[in-house]
Amino acid sequence: MIKEKTKIIPMTFDVVFKSVLNDSKTEGYLVDIISGITKIDKKYIKGNIVFKNTELSKGEIKEKGKIADLIVEVKDNVINLEMNKNYYDGLFDKNDRYIEKIKDGIVTKGSKYSTQKKVIQLNFDNFELFDERIVIKFRMMDEERGLVRSNFVYNTDTEIYHINLKRIKEMYYNKSELTKLEKELLVMTLDDEEELQKVSKGCKEMEIVADKISKVSKEEELQGIYDIEEQEKFIRDRISFHAYNKGITNGTKKGIIITAKNLLKQNIPIDVIANATGLSKEEIEKLQ
Repeated sequence: MIKEKTKIIPMTFDVVFKSVLNDSKTEGYLVDIISGITKIDKKYIKGNIVFKNTELSKGEIKEKGKIADLIVEVKDNVINLEMNKNYYDGLFDKNDRYIEKIKDGIVTKGSKYSTQKKVIQLNFDNFELFDERIVIKFRMMDEERGLVRSNFVYNTDTEIYHINLKRIKEMYYNKSELTKLEKELLVMTLDDEEELQKVSKGCKEMEIVADKISKVSKEEELQGIYDIEEQEKFIRDRISFHAYNKGITNGTKKGIIITAKNLLKQNIPIDVIANATGLSKEEIEKLQ
């Protein structure tokens, strides 16, 4: 008899990601992740993490408030941790705007630029976009001689890291030997409770995180939010599939409308269709 898997909501889901990393009990795990990726000394990070408000300031009245996943301050560094569950056009534009908002918040009226903190962004990508490397670091560099600007100026340039979670999961299922950091990153992707406990066993930091993920996953309110996100992902996938098969490239409006009509027939709520397609409620109602 095959044992049925106990499904949990993984850290690739924003609410779980924030809930786990915002818990003081998981500080050791967060320290490991930040240090392992950025190479900042653990002694420098431990005990110095300050959680910041993730609701970023609005540029103008009409602009919607922007919510980053997790922002922490570690002495001279402000670190923005972003979980990117799925890739879509404009994803990194959104993340780059977060960086600018963070910088705007640091530079307050009358502050001196010499006291500026370095902004670091960690993008946890649940997909492979660049290449097979687990961690890729991007910095400002000149094209002709490869000079890295931050080697010459103090704390003004942003460091952006992309972490390839998909590659780590592939390594795990191919039975490759993983380092402690790779296992800690793998924990973010697992959606089976038994598998999560197995990978975490023997590591105090990961065991605490595994217990937290399991606990958060069982909350009824979160289950409802997760179901809605899965519905929206299904809709986006349908739109992409239709666009690909019909040869529609830019402006997939035709494919979006066809998909929206089909979803209405399946009694998918209008709010869910609107969030996933970008169509207004009024546009969707006219399709009924």
